[in-house]
Amino acid sequence: MSEAAQLAFDAGRMRVSGVVDFTTVVPLEQQGADWLRDEAPQRCQLDLGGVSRCNSAGTALLLSWLRTARGAGKDLDIENAPDALRGMMLLAGLEDVLPAA
Repeated sequence: MSEAAQLAFDAGRMRVSGVVDFTTVVPLEQQGADWLRDEAPQRCQLDLGGVSRCNSAGTALLLSWLRTARGAGKDLDIENAPDALRGMMLLAGLEDVLPAA
């Protein structure tokens, strides 16, 4: 069973912690998308430093949030992406989405 993944919001920042996988991604996606649409400032941050483990569901989650932010006319800056997520993004040819290490 996966460790409970959680989101925390403060000062224009969304922080993700725990395991991001197929069992945890659905509630994360909805909660994060709601924040991006309704509460996030024009320029906001996504801090992934608390992610303890992720699989390809993390890539899908990240892309979904980026699409939601763009649709809401907002800029989403990504910080502290875990190495596993960076590797998956590189493999998918999406490395430009993440900031330089």
